Amino acid sequence: MTLYMKIIVNLLFLLPNFLFAEVIYEKLGFTDIDGRQVVSLKIDGDIELDDEIIFDEALADINQNNYRVQFDSVILNSPGGVIFSAIQIGKSIRGNHLSTWVMPHDECSSACVLILQAGVCKMANGEVGIHRAKYQEDIPLQEIKNTVRYHEISMEDYLADMDASPQIIWLFNSIPNWDMKYLQNAEKRNYGLFGATAEEMQYRLEIASKKFGQYKGDLLAQLSDRRYDIYPEATWHSEDYLYATPSCSEQLFLEDNMTDHVGVSIGPKPEDIFEIYESERGTIDENENYTATEKIPHEEGQSYYYSFRYYAKGKVVAYKERVILASPTSWGSEDDGIDYAENKIPGFVVSDDKTTITVTRTMPNEGVAFSAWTLTKEDPKGPVTIEIIFNDQVVKRFNYVIE
Repeated sequence: MTLYMKIIVNLLFLLPNFLFAEVIYEKLGFTDIDGRQVVSLKIDGDIELDDEIIFDEALADINQNNYRVQFDSVILNSPGGVIFSAIQIGKSIRGNHLSTWVMPHDECSSACVLILQAGVCKMANGEVGIHRAKYQEDIPLQEIKNTVRYHEISMEDYLADMDASPQIIWLFNSIPNWDMKYLQNAEKRNYGLFGATAEEMQYRLEIASKKFGQYKGDLLAQLSDRRYDIYPEATWHSEDYLYATPSCSEQLFLEDNMTDHVGVSIGPKPEDIFEIYESERGTIDENENYTATEKIPHEEGQSYYYSFRYYAKGKVVAYKERVILASPTSWGSEDDGIDYAENKIPGFVVSDDKTTITVTRTMPNEGVAFSAWTLTKEDPKGPVTIEIIFNDQVVKRFNYVIE
């Protein structure tokens, strides 16, 4: 087995404050109770192509320096825009455990709602509008059915991954693209746009219970008391009840006072954070075309790969990549002509039976990892497993079959 290419990452360098396209990232000049610098992150105006790149650059800087996002939320004020960019931004928000917030006098419509839905907690105080996708490019008449259905399925899959209610998914497919359905207050409440996802709530609840030394039931009771403090007369039938819920930071036990943000850190230690939230594996042909598949043709020179996006903290992140074959083979580098079993190369360890190699990867915290291997004539048919190991724990497995 030959190492096809080493890890690919992009180094990103940011100014302390910047405004580019419609992604606004700013350092606010004060710290939270744990001494972390507080920053604001906002999407304002039309969502344009490549905004997702700028957004990920901001996240890279935040994660590298362990900054605190104000209100733990991405602030949204947008009429919509490019769906692809919105979905990519949404995936980054969910993967980084961030909430989303539309302030009372702001708007989030069309593609912006895809970003709003991605928040691990959502506060939709402002206007929220939904309609079908618009197609700016020309579509051949014979391809309209397949094109529209493909985008509908892609949208449905994304929204389902983001825990969207069936009603929101239905609205994205049913409201004409020349019209706009603005959600009523009760609809926003009933569709889950004023609270945390069940998964994130439990994630934070487990950590908060241990960190604060309190029963989980008592922590939940504190949220109920907080709601009562905000609006003692509120019930689910009260017209303005949705504006009287605890903030997302409070719902996630981060104690946000909504002004200077002196909340606490409820999460693992930064050096212990490494979460893979989007991944792919497949093959690469001689023309460098990538195909997502688990089946690898048993041909000399055939390459296969994995890639993933991750949430991590710190200037660098280190993990191990362990490749396991069905039987012994040779392990080497195509670029350097090195046999890893014969040469003691730092970061490369071949097992005594030569079925396994473990590679240590250390890279800048950018958020995307990629690696690939190429078959040699010695490589056996059968299963292949690549394990991603962090802090001695397997956090991801990629399974293939050489056939």
